[in-house]
This record gives sequence, C-alpha cells and structure tokens, in this order.
Amino acid sequence: MRKLAVWAAMALLAAVPAWAQRDVNETRPLSMTGSVSVSNTEGSVKVIGWSNAQVEITGTLGADVEELEIDGDSAELRIEVKAPGHREWLETDLVLRVPVSASVEVESVSANIEVEGVTGSVELESVSGWARISGRPAELAVETVSGDITVAESAPRTDLESVSGAITVQQAAGRLSAESVSGAIRVEGGLLESASIETVSGDISYSGDLGRGGSYQFESMSGGVTITVPSDVSAGFDVTTFSGDIDSDLGPKPRHTSKYTPEQELEFVAGAGGAEVTVESFSGQVKIRTR
Repeated sequence: MRKLAVWAAMALLAAVPAWAQRDVNETRPLSMTGSVSVSNTEGSVKVIGWSNAQVEITGTLGADVEELEIDGDSAELRIEVKAPGHREWLETDLVLRVPVSASVEVESVSANIEVEGVTGSVELESVSGWARISGRPAELAVETVSGDITVAESAPRTDLESVSGAITVQQAAGRLSAESVSGAIRVEGGLLESASIETVSGDISYSGDLGRGGSYQFESMSGGVTITVPSDVSAGFDVTTFSGDIDSDLGPKPRHTSKYTPEQELEFVAGAGGAEVTVESFSGQVKIRTR
C-alpha cells in the first residue's frame, strides 16, 4: 500500500505541468494592411491568413509561462510569450488568424513556425525550429540555424538563410536568394527571374525554367551542384571548378585551364542565349542536365 501511494503521488506530480497549461482565446482588431509580430521561445506558432480585420489568438501556454503579453493597436500588434529563465515547462502552442494582407514577423528559439495564406510581407527567425510557408507573400525572409526551411511557392522577393538546416523551394518564382553552410538547397519547378544560391558543403539542386535576361548564380565550396533545365533552354553558361568534375548534357566538353592544376572550365551559349548561368565550385561536382 505504501508503494502504491508513492507511485500515485509521483504520477500526480508528473501530470501537474499538463494541468497547469492555460488555454488562450483572445481577439484584437487589426487593419487589413496592419502588422503583427510574435515572439515565442519554444513550442509552435501557426499563422493563417483570413478575410477579417482582426487577429484571433488561440492555443495553450506552457506551465511555467508568466503571461501572454499583447500590446499595440489596430495598425501594429505585438504578441510575446513572457517566459522567465531557468524554467522547464515553457512549450507554448499558438494559432493566429490574421488579415490576409497583413505583415507578419515571428521570432523563436526552438518553436516551429508555419505560415499559410498570408499575402503581406513575412519575416521569420528561429534557431532550431523548422519553418514552413505556403501561399505567396509579397516578400519573404527566413533565417534559421539548424531548422529546415520549406517554401511551397516563393515570393516576388525571397531571402532564405540557414546554417545546417535544409532549404527547399517547391515552386520557384520571382527573385530568390538562398544561403546555407552545410544544409542542402533544393529548388524545383516554376520560373525564377533571378537566383543567387550559395552553400559551403551542402549540395545544390535546381530544376526549373530560366527567364530570358535573368541572372542565375550557383556557388559551392565542396557540395555538389546539379542544374536541370529544359532541353531547348536559351542561356549562356559559365562553369568553373578547381578540383571537381563537370558533367554537362549541353555544350562542348569541359577543358582544363592549366596543366599544373585540376581546374576545369566550361563556357558556351545554348539556343539564342539571354539568361546568364554562372556556376562556381571548389571541389564539388557540377552537373548540367536537360529534361
């Protein structure tokens, strides 16, 4: 009986954090072109665009969270999860419905961030949480350290940065800048006006159409670069690698630029030209494929 009592007490203590979680159900006015910023240390933040001129905030606060602070007015709203240091139960899950054309900014440490159907500008920052964006914001900027970034459709201007997280753009459009240290970068589908894609050791994979007159730059230190374009592409290609191989379905065979180094170079114009594609790699292999 004594052991049973101890186990029961332990079970009750373990359940306290769940009991101590508090539900959130708040509504604030916000103009259709207003801005909303959210700060949440850990857990999740989901932002959904809707047609109402207000922000609806639902979800649960972690047991050790002090409060959900909501400041501002109908032009600018600030939402912050106030969390004291050295506490364990801070995991807070928030769902926000915001005016579809509002500007959105979210900051987190380990919270995952998801944005759906927002057509205003979107700016997201996270250390270890992932970020997923669907819909097409007017502008998009995302930064993570180790969290993955997934974009269903890029904005007219998109800036993506990660240290070790993977970056994926599933339907490319507009102007794209993507940088990673060790995470892979994958861009597929659509038509980009221009692109600047850089990694240190992560692989780069690009598959899409090239806009006439657009500039497309790919750079990697040791990661491989694979570019897949239509077989009737019109573009100029300038590819160089110091110690990696060049394998292309288009143009002549690559040539060695020096008998003393393994450096290779491939330069040619496909079709009528127009777009400019530049690829630089130190030791990674470069592949140009047609579809």
